[in-house]
Parts: sequence; structure tokens; C-alpha cells
Amino acid sequence: MSDQPRFSPADWTPIIERAFFVRLLEVLGSRTGWPEPVDELVRRRLPTLEASIEPLVANTMDAANIRFTALAIAAYDVVEPVCGPAEAAAIVEDCLNRPLRDDILAGTRGMLDHADDPFAALVDASREREETYFGPSFHFERPLDDHDTYVLDVRRCLFHEVLMAAGRGELQPILCRFDLNWADAIEPERHRLRFVRPVTFASGTTCRMLFTREEHLPGLIAGPGRR
Repeated sequence: MSDQPRFSPADWTPIIERAFFVRLLEVLGSRTGWPEPVDELVRRRLPTLEASIEPLVANTMDAANIRFTALAIAAYDVVEPVCGPAEAAAIVEDCLNRPLRDDILAGTRGMLDHADDPFAALVDASREREETYFGPSFHFERPLDDHDTYVLDVRRCLFHEVLMAAGRGELQPILCRFDLNWADAIEPERHRLRFVRPVTFASGTTCRMLFTREEHLPGLIAGPGRR
């Protein structure tokens, strides 16, 4: 068995970026309003943007996670002057969240379907991502962690810090919704677990993720007077 982690931003961010640009050209490739192809303008914007937020990079995971955030910011910066804030945000969300959604959903659903204990499998995956995908530039607290419930509080989020440093806090909901690409694969009746996210940095000063088992009751056995 490989000792390599299953989740690494250095592996995933380039995949997300390639899919992003393919989708961007599908959406805006024939649209006028820019002096040159819109994807080239975004690519040109990225190095300048990354240089401005380089002080936030503390490790290799940070570099990849900042690139993911910078991709959304750079695209918004290029598209917004032509399309306006609302349409620009919708286009960035489409390009960031749509291309890989079906694959991520299928992968997550397959993991849960084949796990002896879907709740434990999902919590284990979360723990691994906390360590190998996000790392020390994110701060996690676990106020509840037992056999039935796992509550994860994200007290520091590098994605949020990058958006604030770039003055693009309005893009926070787009980045937060990326998690729905795997969370939406959970079927409580099928997998006997629920995932709830009551607050994120898009709506508050922290992000709380709650994983909990769904009670499974055996079917009632018909008896006298029952049908």
C-alpha cells in the first residue's frame, strides 16, 4: 500500500485549474469585450496577484491552496469590468465548481457505498485532509469527537485570509461551496450519516462542520392488531 496521502493540494490544484480554464473558454470564449482571449488575461493576472499575497505562504500546501484562491480572484478581476459583479461571480462559481463536480460526487459516493462504516470513513477522510491538504496555516478545533458525532471548527482559514488580503471577500461563498461537491454525495438514509455546515466564513467568523450518525431503527414487526 502506498504511503502517499490521498489528498494533496499540489496534485489537485493543477487539475482544478485546467478544468477551470476549459470551462471559462466554453462560457466566454466567443464573447467580446476584452483586448485578447479572456483565459490569457486571467493567466497573466495570476503571477502579479500571487506575488502580492506571497507573505501568506508558509509551506508547499499553502502555495497550492493560495493558487486555488488566486484563480477565482484573477478571473473575477478580469471578467467583472465587462460583465458586472453579479454575472462575474456567477461565471467564476460555474468555472470553479461545475467541471469536477460529477467526478467528485461519484468518488465520494463510491467511497461511502463501499465502506463498512460510512461515518467513520468520511471522518477519516476529513482528518487526512486536515493534515495533508490544509495543514498548519488552517487552525482546527474539535469540540466534539466521539463514535457518533464529529464537530470540526475551522478557526483560521487560509482561503479567507487570501480573499481579505486581496480585497475580494465577496468571493467567499464561491470557495465555501466547493465543499458541496463532495458533501452532496451523502444520502442520510443510505449512508446513515448527515453532514451539516451551519456557518462558514461566508456568513460568520468561523466555519463549523458537523458529521453525525443517522439513527437506524429496525423495521417494526407486525403483531396482533397491526397491519
